Amino acid sequence: MKKTAVLIGYGGMGKRYFDTLKKMNFKIIAVCEHKDSLLLNLKKNKSIYKTNNYKDLLEFKADLICIATNTKSRFKIITDFCKKKKIKKIITEKPLSTSYLKCAEIVNIAKKNKIKLIVNTHRTHSPNWLMIKDFFKEKNEKVTSINISSPSAGLGNMGSTFFDFGFFFFNTKPKSVVSFIDKTKTPNPRGSNFKDPGGYGIINYDDDEKLIFDLSENTGLPYVIHIKSKNYEFQIDEINNKFILHSRPPEMRKKPLYFYIFKPQQRIIKLKHKFDIVNMTKYSIDKLFSKNFNYKNLDTAKKIMECIFAAHISSIEKKIITLPLKKKYQKLEVNFA
Repeated sequence: MKKTAVLIGYGGMGKRYFDTLKKMNFKIIAVCEHKDSLLLNLKKNKSIYKTNNYKDLLEFKADLICIATNTKSRFKIITDFCKKKKIKKIITEKPLSTSYLKCAEIVNIAKKNKIKLIVNTHRTHSPNWLMIKDFFKEKNEKVTSINISSPSAGLGNMGSTFFDFGFFFFNTKPKSVVSFIDKTKTPNPRGSNFKDPGGYGIINYDDDEKLIFDLSENTGLPYVIHIKSKNYEFQIDEINNKFILHSRPPEMRKKPLYFYIFKPQQRIIKLKHKFDIVNMTKYSIDKLFSKNFNYKNLDTAKKIMECIFAAHISSIEKKIITLPLKKKYQKLEVNFA
């Protein structure tokens, strides 16, 4: 028998979920979308229940619910479905919520009601990224820094993705954040009511690891990620499927690190899969249904948001913000898209 799914939100990402569910052979029994014009695209699908109000679906029973609405609305939707307990598995888009306090509440409510909830930061479930993590482990190399250069797609939006790498590759906790938020005030493409500026800064970790991010509004080139250890560096252009490994030659490894005038060895990595949001979302859903499911993804999502809010506070107060986030900062609201 086919697994059943409910989809809330049928915009750009919602349509990707729809395609993912079809690809995974789910039976989509209901779709909620507040824009009638988008629901019209599903007019021919008579078997799908359609509505503009998610509350019409609270009594539905299904194997999975996918939530792809804007960040502010997701808080109420997620917590309502968790409390109803009719659907036991939920996948939601990032960022998790509009304040750290609300993120913590989502985590607590999901766990209290024994709802399996996962945030679709799918790279940590991706064979490509797991391959890189395994490489460093096999070489007994500690990842010391991650450097991310990206166009401004918002610290909430893309920060949720990029800051996840720190928790994925580093074995210690973040201890402080310093950041400078863009002041361009460019209208958000998803609506003028949304505020998710870019910015740049550093997240420092307990054992001197660092995640350096530049998501400023000053480039339109695809994002590039550098992941470094003592003797290796991955240079990753994920969108164009180019993963390149740079290595310090064996004869140089006996010398101090200030010997750096040499030609690194270079190898293009054969990937497990191409960049494809539909396919990569499947990895998150697979994890949600796996026998070894745990709340690590959800707990990490809360920690990621702590770093994002710390970045905003650092820019506002013009100082380094130490973690964990002080209680006085936990109510700060940012209306991410």
